[in-house]
Amino acid sequence: MLLGVDGGGTKTDLVVADLSGVTLATLRTGCVNHEAVGLDAAAEVLRDGVDRVLAAAGVAHHEVAAAVFGLAGLDFASDEAALDERIATFGLGGVRAVVNDSWIALHAGASEGWGIVSIAGTGAVVAGRDRSGRRFRTLAVGWGEPCGAASLVTDLLHAVAAAHHGSGPSTSLTGRVLSRFGAPDVVTLFEWIGRHRVRPDGSLAPLLQLAADDDADEVAAAILTASGARHAATVVGVATRLDLRDDAFEVVTAGGVHESGGRFAAGFAGALAHGCTRATIVPLGRPPVSGAVRWALDFAAERRAGQESMGQESMGQESRGQESRKSEGSTRRVIDQ
Repeated sequence: MLLGVDGGGTKTDLVVADLSGVTLATLRTGCVNHEAVGLDAAAEVLRDGVDRVLAAAGVAHHEVAAAVFGLAGLDFASDEAALDERIATFGLGGVRAVVNDSWIALHAGASEGWGIVSIAGTGAVVAGRDRSGRRFRTLAVGWGEPCGAASLVTDLLHAVAAAHHGSGPSTSLTGRVLSRFGAPDVVTLFEWIGRHRVRPDGSLAPLLQLAADDDADEVAAAILTASGARHAATVVGVATRLDLRDDAFEVVTAGGVHESGGRFAAGFAGALAHGCTRATIVPLGRPPVSGAVRWALDFAAERRAGQESMGQESMGQESRGQESRKSEGSTRRVIDQ
């Protein structure tokens, strides 16, 4: 049996499937981003979810042939190792991979299992894999790359402050943001922000699209277009690292900012076409957890092929017993970043 997990900062989806990929049970649970709740709390939510979804499928833990956990917040190898150490105590059989959630989105959306994925939601990350399996992923730590809605909100507030200072054009964003927070004027708004009485977050980002569409606000339109171009530039950078810029490849897009379309999408498409002329944009049209299941299916097939190869070799009974014992239990698959 197969286990796929897509763990995020708000919700976590778990799927149990058979070795042909047919879904046997699904479950949705809460946040497993260790950056928000801590490693131990994240592991307990995962453990509970795994126990419940396997029970719903009527599958014992040791019957799992392959499991893939795609989890938000796993930005470094040390993050993966720390959470994998806890997942190793779940009692799962077979092989497993514990990776950043961008990788399962790529597997879910890329027709051949390789290409580049651009995720732009509350934050952002870009990850790519070439035909040979070589991988590269951006840091996703807020430096050297845009950050989805977080960057849009920063640009929005810069525009409001610049309009107040007289260094930037007036914009309808000012009135929309003041109304959102109930602030009487710009000075009060930034006093509240600076003194942590209010906290701007990604929920402000849609104000840009509203201002651009309903108010014909040029400042908002420019912010959206420029942000799309910056996100595309990161894709071009990953393509450069993987020597893909001259190739035909798919760019899977996911996350609420990409899904909003409009001027962000136009800016993204235009800059991508300039930097990677043969790239094709493929919006992710299925749940990312399906990529975890697809990947687990590949792992299970590799394991079966390896076992069949071992069975065909001429070896003594003692050697076969030793190899059999080595293959028991859950084994971690390390995915190069």
